[in-house]
Amino acid sequence: MQKFFPLLLVLVMACSSGRQENSDKSASGVSSTSFTLSDLQGEWQQLTEQDDGTYIIFRPCNADNMMVQINSDTLMIGWGQDASFALIKSFYIDEAGRLVLSVHDQDENIAKTYYMQWEDDNEPITGWFFYGLDEWPVRMAHESILYKYTVVQQPCSECWDDCEEEE
Repeated sequence: MQKFFPLLLVLVMACSSGRQENSDKSASGVSSTSFTLSDLQGEWQQLTEQDDGTYIIFRPCNADNMMVQINSDTLMIGWGQDASFALIKSFYIDEAGRLVLSVHDQDENIAKTYYMQWEDDNEPITGWFFYGLDEWPVRMAHESILYKYTVVQQPCSECWDDCEEEE
């Protein structure tokens, strides 16, 4: 029994250190213990960085701007020309301060994981990792601050030859 006690102690410590993020503060300063899905509710629109470092909302002529919408426990991702729907099963804050969302994609009937990080301490701006942590995050702004960004609509003449757009 004395030989098993140190092993049991090590296992308990190892398991408890993996959940330490529940009491740590995330990069946005929000304690993960107080973080709820209501903090993400609403619509998030993709921001496009310009050469001068400013951001705009770019609306392509042949698709919608990428967006995320969270309503209760449902995650909808508008990919441009199509959308996917998923049920949020669980979430937590990882060691890097990112929100980890475990979802069930209803279209593909599989489990997926998405990551989100706060990009700004003062504004609801996030970076979403849709394609894994090896890719750059997609920068998104919450609907409550979209008025701060210029909307640029791509002319339809850049997409179609027979465009009847007013010039």
